[in-house]
Amino acid sequence: MILDDLKLQSITALKARDRETRELLGGVIAKFLEVEKSGNFTEWTEQAQRDLVASYVKQLSSSLDALKGTDLAAKYQTEIDLLSPYMPQLMDEAATRELVTPFAERANGRLGPFIGMVMKGHKGKVDPGLVRTIGAELGLK
Repeated sequence: MILDDLKLQSITALKARDRETRELLGGVIAKFLEVEKSGNFTEWTEQAQRDLVASYVKQLSSSLDALKGTDLAAKYQTEIDLLSPYMPQLMDEAATRELVTPFAERANGRLGPFIGMVMKGHKGKVDPGLVRTIGAELGLK
């Protein structure tokens, strides 16, 4: 599982005296522990772990523009790169088109419901921006 991989990577960095990698991994591992200590936690699934990493990376990414050109921005980018293998794997464009086209008929010509139907069952599997683009290409408004 992802958390186990991250912990192993952190231990390996510790043994190699790679302080930077250990610090970078510490942020996301702390998020995992925060969730585990919350009253609602039961167990980790692969998808829940990928979603947590994606949420964490999204937080880092949202700060990149404001911090452009700073050491902190470089650190965030390094952390994002380090975590990218653990992000949810999205379908490619061809597979997404094949998946979403049948939803267009049920959306009654409206883009919002189309996106909602697709994302309800396929969140984390398809790129929402691509779904919107495909919907617009199919004439949904």
